[in-house]
Amino acid sequence: MQKLLVDSGPLVALFDADDRWHDPVAAFLKKFPGELVTSAANVTEAAWISASASDRMLRNLLTWLHRGAVSVHNLERRDLSRIAVLSVQYRTLRPDFADLALLALADRLKLDRVLTLDKRDFTVLRLKNGRPLRNVLAAEA
Repeated sequence: MQKLLVDSGPLVALFDADDRWHDPVAAFLKKFPGELVTSAANVTEAAWISASASDRMLRNLLTWLHRGAVSVHNLERRDLSRIAVLSVQYRTLRPDFADLALLALADRLKLDRVLTLDKRDFTVLRLKNGRPLRNVLAAEA
């Protein structure tokens, strides 16, 4: 079964019908046959953004996650070490913790594709093998 990383943005857009990315994300997820994977840091970020928008959005996100729609991975000690290295390496970009956590998870799980709305960071940030994550939404456009 193929696995796909999910960034925070699509988790928020999926539950916000007014978000311009709602329909593209929902359409992609409807036809994606594999397993969705994210980090606990990305869930935290998505939950914070959703709660800021509405209690209902937050409840819907949490219910969907509770049903097992996404495999949520906690950060391990080695992930924190990798995030520290990445934060120094990319300090001029000022990447957020959730993006670096997702990149560390990608390295650990050996994944190279991501569902993201981010058109900047994931084209610059690199996996240990020197390659960027491939944005599946960009491939759809």
